[in-house]
Parts: sequence; C-alpha cells; structure tokens
Amino acid sequence: MMVGGEFEIGQVPFNPDGWGPPDSSNLNLNLPVNVPFAPFSRSDKLGRIADWTRTNFNNPNQNRSKNPSDSVFDFSNDDSFPSSGAADDDSSFRLVDGKPPPKPKFGPKWRFQQQRQLPQRRDEEVEAKKREAEKERARRDRHYNNNRSNANNMMRREPLKSSVDIQPEWNMLDQIPFSTFSKLSFSVPEPEDLLLCGALEFYDRSFDRITPKNERRLERFKNRNFFKVTTTDDPVIRRLANEDKATVFATDTILSTLMCAPRSVYSWDIVVQRVGNKLFFDKRDGSQLDLLSVHETSQEPLPEAKDDINSSYSLGVEAAYINQNFSQQVLIRDGNKVAFDEPNPFANEGEEVASVAYRYRRWKLDNDMYLVARCEVQSVVEINNQRSFLTLNALNEFDSKYSGVDWRQKLETQRGAVLATELKNNANKMAKWTAQALLASADMMKLGYVSRVHPRDHFNHVILAVVGYKPREFASQINLNTSNMWGIVKSIVDLCMKLNEGKYVLVKDPSKPQVRIYEVPADAFENDYVEEPLPEDEQVQPPTEDAEAAEPNAATNDVEEKEVVAQA
Repeated sequence: MMVGGEFEIGQVPFNPDGWGPPDSSNLNLNLPVNVPFAPFSRSDKLGRIADWTRTNFNNPNQNRSKNPSDSVFDFSNDDSFPSSGAADDDSSFRLVDGKPPPKPKFGPKWRFQQQRQLPQRRDEEVEAKKREAEKERARRDRHYNNNRSNANNMMRREPLKSSVDIQPEWNMLDQIPFSTFSKLSFSVPEPEDLLLCGALEFYDRSFDRITPKNERRLERFKNRNFFKVTTTDDPVIRRLANEDKATVFATDTILSTLMCAPRSVYSWDIVVQRVGNKLFFDKRDGSQLDLLSVHETSQEPLPEAKDDINSSYSLGVEAAYINQNFSQQVLIRDGNKVAFDEPNPFANEGEEVASVAYRYRRWKLDNDMYLVARCEVQSVVEINNQRSFLTLNALNEFDSKYSGVDWRQKLETQRGAVLATELKNNANKMAKWTAQALLASADMMKLGYVSRVHPRDHFNHVILAVVGYKPREFASQINLNTSNMWGIVKSIVDLCMKLNEGKYVLVKDPSKPQVRIYEVPADAFENDYVEEPLPEDEQVQPPTEDAEAAEPNAATNDVEEKEVVAQA
C-alpha cells in the first residue's frame, strides 16, 4: 500500500512473435545500468540472477577498482549463462546454494541413511546404543577388576592346612602325584550283595514339585541317630573278614575319596592297616571325611577364620547338618518301611535311627583278591511294582556373592546354569556323591537345593528344589570315568599289599596334587597316643591347628546334636 502517491507500473512491451520479452533491438527501452541480460529459451536451465554471498575477496583476479556493489550482478565468469551458440552442458549446472555440503562427523553420510527414519527415533536409538555400550564397558571393567582381585586374593591366601599332624616318628615311604592317576584304567565285573542291613522309608514325590516360589522350611530331626562308623569298627565287616569273604575292606565314603582323589583340593587322610593277608582302609575319629566340603574347587577364597560362619570348616559342619536333615524330611514318615536281612548293625534296641540301608557288596579285583565295601542308600521308591533305591544329598547355598548365582532367581529359569556353577565350585563333592551312588547301584540320586533363610543365618534353611538324576548318566555328564575310578583303587591296593604288616596313613598334600604314604606306629590315632608335632624347621608338610585336627567330630555332634559314632 502506497501512501501519498500512486504506484506506477512500467511499460510492459508485448511480444507478438512468441513467449517472453521481445527482441531488445526492436525496442527503445530505458533499462537499468550495469544489469546484464541474457536471452534464453524454454529448454535452458536458469542460473542466478544475483549472488549476494560473493565478495570481491573471493576472486583475487577481479578488478578491485570496479564498483563492489556491481559485483553481485557480474556473471562474466559464471557458466550458468553460456555464450550464444554453445551447446547445452549439464555439468555446468550448479545449485543455488554454493556452500560445500557439511562433512558427516562419523564417517560417510550414507551409513546413517540406509533406513530413513524420523530424526527423533534415530536419536533415541543412538542414545540407547550408547547406554548399552557403556553398560558393556562397565561390565567388562568390573569382570576384569574382579579377576584381578581374585588373583591377588589367591596369591595372598594362606596355605591350606594338612588334615593330620605329621609326627616325627612317621616314616614317609612314597608320594604319588595325581598326574599318574589320570592314566589308570581297570574294569571290574558286576558286584554281588553279601548282606543287606537296616530299613528304608519311601520317598515323598511331592518334593519333586518344589520351586523357589513354594519353598519348604528345612526341618530338624534331633531324635534320629546317624552313624559314621569306620571299617574296622563295623561288626559285619569283622564277621566277613573272619569268614575270609575278601582280602580288602572299606566303606563307600573311603572308596569314593580314593576314586575322586584327583579332583580334591583340601587335605584328607585315610588309615591303612595291613593284618596278615588282609587290608583295611579306615578313617580316623574326627576325620574330615565325616564332613562335607563346600566350595572346595572354587576360585573365590573363603574366610580363613575358623569361627566365621562362612569358613571352610563351619560350612562343612553346616553341610553335614543339612544333608542329614534333608535325607529324612523328603521321606513319607508314616511308619511304612522296607526291612532287609538284618537290622541296623550300629543301633541299640528301641533306638530311633535314620532311614538307611547298608549294602555289603563284593567286587573281584584279581583271581585271588576280592574287595568288600559297605555302601549306603537312604530311601526307596516303588515304580511299576518295582522298587528302586535312592541316594539323597543336598547342595547348600550360603551366600550368592561367593558363587555369583542367586538360586531363588535362577533355579526356575536357568537350572542348568546353577548346576554348572555347583559342578565348578564343588567338583570333588559331587563326584564323590556320584561314585557312592554307583558303588551302591542306586537307581536314582536325588539332589536337593537348600539355601539359608538369610545369608547371615546358618541355622535356618529352606528347600528350593529337588532334582533326580540317574547315576551313570550323571557320571558321564561330569566326566567321571568308572574305569579310571577303579584303576586308582586297584593301584593303591596293589601298592599297599606290597607293604609289611603294620599301620600306614595316606595323606593328601595340602598344597600339591599328590598323596603321601607314611608308616605310623601301631598305636597311632588311639586314645592313649600322644602326638607331638615336628619342629618347624623339620616339618615336611604345613601342620594344622590342634583344635582343627582334634575337635571336628565333637563340633559336629554339638551342632547337629544327633550324630552317634558306634564303637564295636
């Protein structure tokens, strides 16, 4: 809108010959000064009329004396207006915006334009990828730091203690590295049952349906007695020895310790007595064999203090307590029992004993050499009118930070991962359980998953799950070779049969994968035998604390309040 005057439109000439302005030669027009005009056809590409972004300094060859305001209309060097008569050249066409395109910050631009998305969506995905990368980097750093701390802890860990004090008068006869055990192999025929003693209660199948969401409290069975009787104190074995039923005698606990020796880390000891042409494998009173190792093969070190609830000794007592109670809680306690040839040989008349059956079995090791072992099964189940023997054992979770797996979260969805972790941390214990099930010819071995109610409460526990495995299949799963197991037993038996009559002890070295054989006095490990440890500068092995060597059985009885060691 014009104020104070009228807007005058200039003269617009009419072109009767075609489209566009007429030929300037036929017109006498007053055109603006210094404004170039180029004729064009409809097929020509239009260029710039004026470029206000260009200055005189961009073209050093330009005449500086020329009026700078006219430079915006100067297209003498611009190819957008070709000279008349020149052929069309598409390559001379340029965009209006003469600025070079910005280079992408992270590589070629086409990488991010393969899938066209909204900018907001793309930004969200980029941020999400950045967060995931940060989490992955933090996880790797944490894993690296944990491995470094574990390695440092392993380096700072105190040396393990020997299970028995090495006395000055003991004579070391031989030491056998575990590497020689891996090459041994021996096949034995199927064993024969000489005698079955005790009584078994039936297994309660409702425990197979337990999950972490419907856990059951672990009960205590203080009125039932459990027996951990060594070989020479067993009246049945003494009777079989007098009848010359075999030349070698042992229990399933002792045999499984020998069979799985290459997997052991903690120190253990077995007493060997050569009487005439017979060989007896015994355990000491208060031996570590009465307890169960926990996290023996784990890389995570346990607290060294013996009174700590998570020390190896305290966890061994707790595991034995859990296994005894678990083996009785999963039974149908209605008084219905399966009785065998003889009653429990270690129980007094009228005494309430745990559900257990002893199978005295004989294996042929050589033409004139037989081995008799007392094997245990804890329960029986009837399937299709056939009775099957079961062994009952329980794994215990004490603190998930040591294993790295929370059973309450993983048992339902990742049970295989939980089992793999336990096989890594308790390889020796689970191999021994499997070997005992194979020795007893159990049809099924039940593994219970028992956890503390609270990580700092080692008295109250809950059952989270119960899983059954066939012993032979489970043995192949954990790479337990029965031929190698019997090869180890056969080699130790042959070695001990070459010894003179007397008493010997097999001691697993606490710091090296090897076992040593010592000749000990005839009254060693008796009640009137006085032990005097070697001086520090003469010790062959690191000695244990006196309390650890002398009191484990008493501590077990104090905690469990129901273990009775029968003396023949």
